[in-house]
Amino acid sequence: MPAPTIPAGSKRVEEDLQSWKEPELSLSAELVQLPEERLLVLEQEMAWLRKQLESELKHVTARLQVVEARLDPGNHNFKAAPTDDTNVVPDYGLPLETLTLSLEVPEAQESGMDEAASSRKSRGSRTSRKAQEFTEVWFEESAWSIPLLAGLVNLGVFDTLFASALVFLNLGMQSAFSIILLTPAFMGEEFESKIQSAQAWRTSVAHDERYMDLAGTSLVTRVCKGDGSVILSTVQATLVEHVNSFLGMEKDGFDLPAFQPGILLCMLCIVLWALCVYKEFRRIWVQLEAAAEIPKARSTSFFENTFETISWGRFCLLLLTYACRTAIASVLLVAGILWLARTTSISELMLNAVALNAILDVDEFLFVGMTPIKIQHAIQSLEPMKVKYSRRRSECESIVHFISLVALVSCTYLFQLGPLTEAMLSLKNELCGGNQAFVVGFNPETQLTHALNTPGSLDIGRNLTISELAVESHKATSPETTPGDFPTYLLYSTDKNTFSNDNTRSIELEGGMIPFCIETDIMNPAGRYHNDTALIPWTAVLIRNSAASVGLHSARSCEEMRGMCSRAESRLLRMVCGETCGCTEPYSSAWYKVAAQGCAPACLQHAQASLSGGSCEDAANDADWQAFWTTFPEAVSYFYSTDVTQTALWPIANQTVQAMRQDGCAALTQFPTDVMTNAEWCSGMPQLFRPLSAICPRSCGCGQRAHLTHCPAGCASGNSSG
Repeated sequence: MPAPTIPAGSKRVEEDLQSWKEPELSLSAELVQLPEERLLVLEQEMAWLRKQLESELKHVTARLQVVEARLDPGNHNFKAAPTDDTNVVPDYGLPLETLTLSLEVPEAQESGMDEAASSRKSRGSRTSRKAQEFTEVWFEESAWSIPLLAGLVNLGVFDTLFASALVFLNLGMQSAFSIILLTPAFMGEEFESKIQSAQAWRTSVAHDERYMDLAGTSLVTRVCKGDGSVILSTVQATLVEHVNSFLGMEKDGFDLPAFQPGILLCMLCIVLWALCVYKEFRRIWVQLEAAAEIPKARSTSFFENTFETISWGRFCLLLLTYACRTAIASVLLVAGILWLARTTSISELMLNAVALNAILDVDEFLFVGMTPIKIQHAIQSLEPMKVKYSRRRSECESIVHFISLVALVSCTYLFQLGPLTEAMLSLKNELCGGNQAFVVGFNPETQLTHALNTPGSLDIGRNLTISELAVESHKATSPETTPGDFPTYLLYSTDKNTFSNDNTRSIELEGGMIPFCIETDIMNPAGRYHNDTALIPWTAVLIRNSAASVGLHSARSCEEMRGMCSRAESRLLRMVCGETCGCTEPYSSAWYKVAAQGCAPACLQHAQASLSGGSCEDAANDADWQAFWTTFPEAVSYFYSTDVTQTALWPIANQTVQAMRQDGCAALTQFPTDVMTNAEWCSGMPQLFRPLSAICPRSCGCGQRAHLTHCPAGCASGNSSG
């Protein structure tokens, strides 16, 4: 383009420059004479000169732009250029910040210029509107674009074969992903099917007494309370955890909260996945429109990276690729929504959505990573195609997008997430609803099913059970949990069979295996085995277990536990501390003074021997006698595991109790038998209480009835009367 020149009639610029030099010289002289007084004034004047110079330079630049516009024949949007009759007048009357240039045009030319400007403006607006109706569409950098240039790029044999293989590999991979996503093996069973298995688990395993932990907690309680130590029913524990986190529910909650994080995140992931597929649909449609605009001919005309014409065969090949892409995207859309809607783990939702998006990008991965560089360069160098659009079309597309998005969200919630929420609530109710705090066991001999109440929660701060204490003191994970020379609570068995027998042996058999009374013969200083070094550690283990069984963990002597002897559950304590608990005393309370309730036979023999010097007279109606009958309801209720005071027999039994408390031993002649247990008071009940013949020998008829035991020696035949 010719270099622009300034017209010769612009001598005024030189005059202005000359006029600027004179004040500058005068200012310099003044600066030398009065440098400090005129410094501020000088700076202001220099700023004014700088702005004036910038204004003049803008004026020169404007004139150059006008000249360039006149020399460019394709530019119709230019302002009138200064001619010989045009004077450039700098307006110095304005402030320095707003200096402007005005063109003085003769009146004869002004009207003609206005008409030309209006004509150019109308043509420019039409041209602008026409240009805005087209948009450029670039060919995608994708493996799907490889067939477009088949036979048009100078490739080697291997590049051609490899590029063809990439096209089929891309088609095969995306098709295989689509098919696998729809298979039941990948999709999994519907969530509703888990409800039936939850029902079966709750009725068959959850309340089985064999699966209690050492603390006596039922399996269902451990699963529903999120016990991390559970090793059974981990599938059910995972389901409960997923339901709670997905619906935002507490462990004990069964009502649907207002905020459900899993439902919201699942909906967002489904919308995200749908947007990815919609993007693919839009790219396919725009590419199809652009390809349809290319003129069709028998052969393809490809010149300077532009398709001038395209053959019908190549166009049909493009249509085939677009159809394959549409089918794959449609299948992936449906399969992805179903898969995401069945993902119950809130932590896996985002990962699944990202994994789905990677399937759509397989073609781009193959193009960038493996496509021959010559084909890559050819596709990247293709000129864009133009697609016409209008405001109406844009609005129609927006309406379609809006309707499709609303339909997607509505259908997904109504047909997927809504039923999933209901199924999750039903599942949790089947797994954890109702009463969790009991276990059952079946006795095959009696064919009866027995139940046991268990803790209803995981009390982390509770006292440990005996078994837990034993493990805690022997696990050796720290100095505090490392045992000494002898275990703290454990009694080791010699082999597996012995271990099994030791765990099932009754307290009666356990006490019968001990040939001596532990407290009397070992713990008392006067005992025969008090200094036996082998029995002392064994006795210490029994004492610690006895203390733990009654909740007195720090107790180390029988005297410290005396107040717990009369409890029904204190069987081990009565076996170990027989003397303190009254097993060796024939006149103590008869409740639980039998081998079945913990009193060792050796200790009971001590009591029997003490009767040799006893009197054959009935004991007085004292506090011990009153305490025996006061304990009657509690002892019998424990034996039957039910409150006997609520039965129809209690009024009759209560008559016996009241008569005994009022008349003492004499009432035994009127009420010789207990209506609750059908046991004779004087003969005793081996499972519950010792015979009362030792306390009431005369009323029981000691001496006349030979079968009576526990009668004093003074009640021999002929000495019981009088």
